Amino acid sequence: MPKTQLTQITDLHFGETPEFTLAGIRPLDSFKAVLDAVNDAGRGDDLLLLSGDLSGTSSAESYIMLNQLLQDYGKQALWLPGNHDNVELMKKHLVNYPPYPVWEMGDWGILTLDSSQSETPIGHIRDEELRLVEDRLDQLKSKSILVSMHHCPIALGCQWLDKQKVNNPDGLYELLASHSNVKLVVTGHVHQQYDGLWNNLPLYTTPSSSIQFKQHSVDFAISDQPPGYRWFDLGADGTIKTGVEFATHFGQHPDTNNAGY
Repeated sequence: MPKTQLTQITDLHFGETPEFTLAGIRPLDSFKAVLDAVNDAGRGDDLLLLSGDLSGTSSAESYIMLNQLLQDYGKQALWLPGNHDNVELMKKHLVNYPPYPVWEMGDWGILTLDSSQSETPIGHIRDEELRLVEDRLDQLKSKSILVSMHHCPIALGCQWLDKQKVNNPDGLYELLASHSNVKLVVTGHVHQQYDGLWNNLPLYTTPSSSIQFKQHSVDFAISDQPPGYRWFDLGADGTIKTGVEFATHFGQHPDTNNAGY
């Protein structure tokens, strides 16, 4: 049966220079390691879904480096903003990757939305964004739909991080759940894997291409897991296969004693 292949990479946290470090690793190097792992897995032609925090410093230089690297690797990519991003700088400097809030591929449509707010890591769905989602769902009514945003809409049992989830998820859930062709929701932000449900909607979160957060922690904590990504095989009949993989040959190691980022 025909399938649509997609790879999600999230929370890149690029800095202003290639030498920028985050909790003991260089995010530019870890992102390259993830791209190499994707290629080695035979998924080098996948569309990339970059689900926010492409920059960790909201800097033009971050997006210039990312644009060049994606070009060097010959990648096709969609992106959406996270709380560390600057949307206007993204639009200006990701020159080969203009924003596409709706992307159609085969029997599937990818719908991206902005859950970020300025000056806070807490997720929020603005009324204007909700209206746009409604319009875009109508645009994709003949497709199976994957919806992606940066912030997670549910608590994952990580106390400090759960305070940053979407603070008004109900309106979005009701809208998505009213469309039977919405098959799954995919998020970033939490730097860890989750495969479960948002009420009745399948929900997936994905490890970062930089550092990972320790699961089920009360306070901020970094795990020793390497950089990772998630793959999707999306069936023509709306079925989903997905998994998480890690860049196991990446030689840099995070500082698990780091108290913040």
